[in-house]
Amino acid sequence: MNAFRLREFEPEQLPAQPKHVFEDAPEPEFDIRSIFRVLLVRAWTILGVIAVCMTIALIVVLQITPVYNSSTLIMVGQRENKVLDAESVVTGLQADTSTIENQIQVLRSWSLAERVILKHNLTHDPEFNKALSKRSVYNIMSWFSSSASAPQPPPGKAAPTTLTVKPAVLNVFASKLSVATQGRSSVIKVSFESSDREKAARIANAVAEQYTLDQLDTKFDAAKRTTDWLNGRLGQLAEKVRLSENAVEQYKADNDLTDGKGGNSLANEQMSELNGQIVIARSGLAEAEAKYRQVNTLFKQGSNVDSIAAVINSSLISALRTQQADLVRKEAELSTKYGARHPQMVALQDEKKNLDIKVEEEVKRIIRNLSNEVSVARARMKSLEESMHEFQGTANTQGQASVKLRELERDAQANRTLYETFQSRFKASEDKGQIQTADARVIQKAAVPNEPSFPNRPMLMGVSLMGSAFLGLLIAFVLERMDNGFRTGAEVERTLRLANLSVVPMLPREKHVADRIVQKPLSAFSESIRSLYSALQLSNVDRPPKVIVVTSSVPNEGKTSIAVSLGRLAAKSGQRVILIDGDLRHPSVGLQFSPRAPEAGLVEVLAGRRDLVHVLHRDPISPLEFVPVATPPANPADLLASQSMKRLVEVLRQHYDMIIIDAAPVLPISDTRLLVRLADKMVYVVKWDSTPREAVMSGVKMLRDVNADIAGVVLNQADMRRHALYGYGYTSYGYGNKYTRYYAD
Repeated sequence: MNAFRLREFEPEQLPAQPKHVFEDAPEPEFDIRSIFRVLLVRAWTILGVIAVCMTIALIVVLQITPVYNSSTLIMVGQRENKVLDAESVVTGLQADTSTIENQIQVLRSWSLAERVILKHNLTHDPEFNKALSKRSVYNIMSWFSSSASAPQPPPGKAAPTTLTVKPAVLNVFASKLSVATQGRSSVIKVSFESSDREKAARIANAVAEQYTLDQLDTKFDAAKRTTDWLNGRLGQLAEKVRLSENAVEQYKADNDLTDGKGGNSLANEQMSELNGQIVIARSGLAEAEAKYRQVNTLFKQGSNVDSIAAVINSSLISALRTQQADLVRKEAELSTKYGARHPQMVALQDEKKNLDIKVEEEVKRIIRNLSNEVSVARARMKSLEESMHEFQGTANTQGQASVKLRELERDAQANRTLYETFQSRFKASEDKGQIQTADARVIQKAAVPNEPSFPNRPMLMGVSLMGSAFLGLLIAFVLERMDNGFRTGAEVERTLRLANLSVVPMLPREKHVADRIVQKPLSAFSESIRSLYSALQLSNVDRPPKVIVVTSSVPNEGKTSIAVSLGRLAAKSGQRVILIDGDLRHPSVGLQFSPRAPEAGLVEVLAGRRDLVHVLHRDPISPLEFVPVATPPANPADLLASQSMKRLVEVLRQHYDMIIIDAAPVLPISDTRLLVRLADKMVYVVKWDSTPREAVMSGVKMLRDVNADIAGVVLNQADMRRHALYGYGYTSYGYGNKYTRYYAD
């Protein structure tokens, strides 16, 4: 029995946890290749989102009622070209802009729209009268339309008080009509949109036509009002001319003025002659007074004699000034020879003083003469005026009749001139009223559009494609971010500080995947198990592990298949291998070899009811031996921690090269932690891209807390296509080519 007695290890005697070279591995930085990796991995997700979104967009676009837009161009009348200054040009441009804006408001007015609606009977058109439109459950756009809402007039416009068309119809019509200028020209573009292409062109032309007709009607009404006023005014002027001419004739007859002159012709001639003399005398008086005042002012101010001489034009003063100039010149010549006290210099100075006295006396004499001339002219003027007053007194009585007659004749002539002017204006206005042309004209009629203006299906589908692609990318990156499983060995080593022993591919079409290790030894699955076996053998070259416990975080991670496959591979390599079902609560090893439940198993051996030789089974397709569990016990933890379990493992160590224990998951129960002291190495199985990282980290922490010697992690059931995108995969060594797949399959 000493040979079967188990050595009891103290905690400090347990093997130390190895330090991996990946322990200080840095976190991966952002790599542009990761973006392309996500695109490749999530390609079907992105394409699916794009397909769904594009299908929805296509359905919506096909359900949208097409809208056609047709436009006509109207040129508003311009003023005549004139040569203007800069200010006038600016004022004219402002006036033109204001005029065009006014015409735009006229085109948008409800009064114009009302006449077009009535003319074309649009009140009974369902497109304008929402009460007549039928709502379809298949038309998606009609779900969001409402015919019950009360329409409002355009901004800045009050609703008309008297309308023959409902405001709702006018509001719809106004919403479909658009009016805008074409650049800085006087051309206005009138556009109308409708679901009927012909209707859009017809109504656009109707609006332009109605606008030009309104222009003609407005001008005709204005011309008619002008003609009526001129006609009434002409009647009044004709009566006034008749009365004024009758008054002239009647006055002539009453005062015996048939020749139009009267008997005061001689008096008129004498008065005309006196008037002429008075005018001449008044002019002479004004000239004399002006000359006198100017000379007198210059003399009093002590001005230069030359200035006074220029005004009075005196030859004597000019001669004296010439002599003074000669003396000044002579004085200048002698001053260089003699001094100031020389007799000749003294004589020259005395002579200059005498000349100055003579000039001053001559100026005073001229001023006195000018004063006398002013007095004489004033006296003559007074005499002529007195004579004029005498003739006026005589002629007043005789000329009153002629003056009155001339006034009457002037009034009559003025009335006739005004009458003739109004008569010519009346004729021009009457001719203009008969032939009227509009200030605006249509320079391009609206044509029937070939393509709808809305929806722009290519643009909408293009936008939908870009939007759906963006949404697909967003969903792909969100899903990639939300994936909390392990996908590569680098992630395992960086997160868990454990080696990645192998990546086992997923075989979705096979029920017993462990059979492939025997049936297809060259397959990728067999190669992954072979990698696991090699890693275990190399984990301790001097003393390869004998007792290997295979566990996982949670159920359904494929640990049993890994344990069976590893056992079969080791057995086929020539080693004696035994597989023990260590999951006493949910045993699954026996089902891997036979669908029939065994009669006895590990529980009976540990309880002492059966011998090991009676529960030992042989794999039908490999040299592997296994011990199943027949009936789950009531106390699985006690059995696994019992001395019987220790002795059993010790006995098996002496007879087998490798003992594989398929243990229970770590997180749900604590049974696996009881097997730590029996194992040389532990293999931790993680389902690829499925088991949450937190669960794996918690399970590994539980095992490390009991000083478990974990050889590494096996990523099981991996999608090798996606794994090749995330990491290197088997395709890098040829396991993805046709030759290898031929032998693997």
